[in-house]
Amino acid sequence: MAKKQLSVNRLRDDPVYFATEFLNLKLHEGQKKILMCKSRFIAARCSRRFGKSFIFSVMAIHACYTNNNYRVILVSKSQRQSLEMFNTIYSILMGSKIASSSITRSTMSVLEFENGSKIESIPGGNPDSLRGLTIDLCLVDEASYVPDSLFTVISPTIMSRKGKIMLISTPNLSSGEFFRACQEDSIYTRFHFTHDDAYFLEDGKKVPFIDPEELEREKWNCGGIESPKYQREFLCVFTDAEGAFFSLDNINNTLKLDLPQIPFALPNHRYVIGADLAIENDYTVIVILDCTDKKNLRVVRYLRFNGKSPSEIIFELHRESQAFKPIKVLIDNAGIGVTLIDYFKSNYPGIKCEGFNFTTTSKVPLMSELKIAMDNRILEIPDDDRIREELVSFCYEENANTKHLKLAGKGAHDDIPIALALAVRASGVFGNSNAPLLIGSDKGILKRDKHPPLAGGHVFL
Repeated sequence: MAKKQLSVNRLRDDPVYFATEFLNLKLHEGQKKILMCKSRFIAARCSRRFGKSFIFSVMAIHACYTNNNYRVILVSKSQRQSLEMFNTIYSILMGSKIASSSITRSTMSVLEFENGSKIESIPGGNPDSLRGLTIDLCLVDEASYVPDSLFTVISPTIMSRKGKIMLISTPNLSSGEFFRACQEDSIYTRFHFTHDDAYFLEDGKKVPFIDPEELEREKWNCGGIESPKYQREFLCVFTDAEGAFFSLDNINNTLKLDLPQIPFALPNHRYVIGADLAIENDYTVIVILDCTDKKNLRVVRYLRFNGKSPSEIIFELHRESQAFKPIKVLIDNAGIGVTLIDYFKSNYPGIKCEGFNFTTTSKVPLMSELKIAMDNRILEIPDDDRIREELVSFCYEENANTKHLKLAGKGAHDDIPIALALAVRASGVFGNSNAPLLIGSDKGILKRDKHPPLAGGHVFL
């Protein structure tokens, strides 16, 4: 049988042709569509078991084999996953004709080609390992789980060569770089593929990549089609976190991209301040809320910092108080708060400052007022990455014995939600802020016993 002649030009320009004809690989239709994309910035939401690492492997091998002195960096959320992806590339290469003729160096994390090109695997937990590199192609696996600090480092590495960045992942929470990359207004070319897109064409018929019976089993393992886990991992939808206190819809409705931030008070406006104070490694957050119209509360300024001394923190709080002349400053009493409140009152007696005592029973009503304000769309907050992350990650968990709710950030800080809630409480928008909120038996509805919230303002946990 005559040896099949391959087109050199097509091998260079067509990664699908390269994979199927030169590497003898079988790709499903979803993988082909991603590989054929010529964009410099690509973000692909793909189902679990879609073959994401396989796509990266083909892309990396094709780029290095068809370009001289080309540098590819593979990034994953952990060292283990980074090595697994690298092993996928290595196994493809070892099963092809490239290995004997083109690979000049091979280690557990580096492959070098005779044309000077290189594939290197780096875990995403160490962004500093990317600093100073010049990269032609950066492939970020499970990008939804890689820290945002990594992307700040990645962008400069591709500038001089006008390189490419490819993000691929199942969705996680509705925050972070991968979430932003998947939005309509991003610079990324976006793909959203479920297993409906993962099929082979054989004799004009669609043959699924994964047996439908296996997918059905996984659906029920995840808790059914409506479960957040199934929605994320197989339908590729950004969802609320399990136990999320604030719904994603309310977060999206409350956060405003073009909300102006101001450095000082406007004439005839009324302001309050909510402050969560901390020293050393934890963060201090100061929120200035315009409460002139109690049906339209607006966060007009917020500060978030750490590493400052108590005197420096008080200076920042006093400076903001001088700029906005708040009718009330409400501060978290926990930790160093009590000491700082006493210091603040003694040194700046002209500013009305109060402390808030967080307990197992006081925190739920406080945070519920913030949630009610968001539910009823009377609160606007700047759409800042850090604010979004902390709101999305703020979760509740019920103690099985005491039935108390624990509210805290899951995998993120919660200083911003607390400062926001303190500011809403300081505004007095709900009247008697001491009126208790009771946990009812109907799906844990929280409702005010004397002063009901605005229409539709019940809090569903």
